[in-house]
Amino acid sequence: MKKVSTFLLSLLLVALTFAAAQAQTIRRCNNVGVTGAGVFATLQAAHDAAASGDIIYLEPSSLSYGSLICVKPLTIIGNGYLHSEQSTLLTVDPRPSMTATVRFEAGSAGSRITGVTVGSLLMVNADNIVVERNRLQSSGLFIGGNIITGAAAVINTGIIRQNLMDGLGFSVSAASPVSGVLIDNNIIIGNISNGNSPNVNGVLISNNVLGNRAGNGGGAISIDNSVLKNNIITNAAAAVAPNSNAFSNNLSTGTQFGTINGNQQNVALGSIFGSATGTETQFQIAVGGPADNTGESGVDCGAFGAARPYILTGLPAVPTIFEYAQSISGATLNATISTRSNK
Repeated sequence: MKKVSTFLLSLLLVALTFAAAQAQTIRRCNNVGVTGAGVFATLQAAHDAAASGDIIYLEPSSLSYGSLICVKPLTIIGNGYLHSEQSTLLTVDPRPSMTATVRFEAGSAGSRITGVTVGSLLMVNADNIVVERNRLQSSGLFIGGNIITGAAAVINTGIIRQNLMDGLGFSVSAASPVSGVLIDNNIIIGNISNGNSPNVNGVLISNNVLGNRAGNGGGAISIDNSVLKNNIITNAAAAVAPNSNAFSNNLSTGTQFGTINGNQQNVALGSIFGSATGTETQFQIAVGGPADNTGESGVDCGAFGAARPYILTGLPAVPTIFEYAQSISGATLNATISTRSNK
């Protein structure tokens, strides 16, 4: 009965995802016993079988789907993360969708990855890659070059949005031109760095939380020719390079941004956030606090502010099943399914 339930749930989850994007072929990844046509045990195998524009769904699992070198425009969708920390049931299966190293290389322009827990390094070496609502652990994210081979990649567009980066943070290549990248509404426990290279131009860094909740680690920014607004730095000692950057409406527990252009400095750490203690919820701002409505045009500072706020648990913007029950009457399987749409 357990195997039947798992298989049925997998089919239902894929069907719901398919309803959200009918134009593409669905490729399934399952490494916990479900097999069949279009089902693959690793992400790389699903990629190799896919055609440009296909969707790969990483079904919930306690095992990693391995590493990926992506050379096709694909959409990769996982189940989100940290579901067990939420009192509200968001999905019927709380397990994440995990990978090792993920590399978007030449040929993958236009790809999107969402709802995935990346246990090692994520590298973006192609244009117009969307990295959204993922948990990036360990080595974090690197854009504009291959730190394994040393090869550089010119990047003109990209979106890094609503991610939890609780590893080393975010790095931009110092060797290759990188421009037009939007880094917004992320929780970045580590740093943002490219060594202040003049190769960077027109990167927008907005509505992020930088540094840990204790205020004693992460939060450093060493980047050039960029716009930084509505960010919160928790670490008063974090180094922020002023090199050709434009700062406005940022908030810090130190003096990194000064007080012009709506920036706030020497803000008491205890006044910024609310009382929640979860991995993500600890970074929700306090109502009436110094980050409340003090961003550009009156939005909140930090990851949960502005038009596209951080989404708890990284649930991708596709329908999910949050409740499922079944019973057998003779030869009939009766199932009750409750679904929710996600923005």
